[in-house]
Amino acid sequence: MGEFTTGMLYPRKYEPKVLIALPKSRQPYFHRNINRDWNAFFLRDEWLETAQTLQFILHLSRQCVPLLWFHDAEDDGWGYRLFDAGYEVSSATISYSLDADMAESEFCRRYPEVDLHQAIMESEDVRNTYEEILNRVIRSEEYRREVSKGISRVCPPCFARIVGHKQVQQLRSLFDLQLLTDVDEETGASLLYDSVDLFKEILGIEEMMWVNYTYLASGGQK
Repeated sequence: MGEFTTGMLYPRKYEPKVLIALPKSRQPYFHRNINRDWNAFFLRDEWLETAQTLQFILHLSRQCVPLLWFHDAEDDGWGYRLFDAGYEVSSATISYSLDADMAESEFCRRYPEVDLHQAIMESEDVRNTYEEILNRVIRSEEYRREVSKGISRVCPPCFARIVGHKQVQQLRSLFDLQLLTDVDEETGASLLYDSVDLFKEILGIEEMMWVNYTYLASGGQK
């Protein structure tokens, strides 16, 4: 199983306000120092699924505390939601399985009589056909449009409250659609799969890894 990280980051200078507010979340939580610039807290509602949690986050951000919810599921993808001044001002979702899902759908459309999951293990011809479809998918405009949907609300200037001008420009470059979807013709590599590490490096949150509420609640047992 790959890494699973999720938590709410905020600049360390806002620690007093956050520590006062956290009990008002009305749920169990953990609070940790990440590094000299960042702290994080981890709510039982890890995915901000309830209206109560979201209301708490929006209210806290309204107290001049920018909050960055970050998640990284190494096998599936990563993303973030940035809250500031009582609003969700920026977000992104990067999926690592989008190309495979689209390729599988196209394969099944062409060959509805074939069980892809079974046949791909037994037939080299099926594997080759699937790989050809996958290679076309990742170079298609349709794939670019789907990736674009996940970064349509990035809005790098919204990060100006928590990082400097240089980092804002770096974020603008990172979330460039052409850059994210470009494929190295020799290796087949794509920046899409490195984007989470670059995002963490730009913000200075490299230490935010292998941690979530469930992990902390278990006493740190993976």
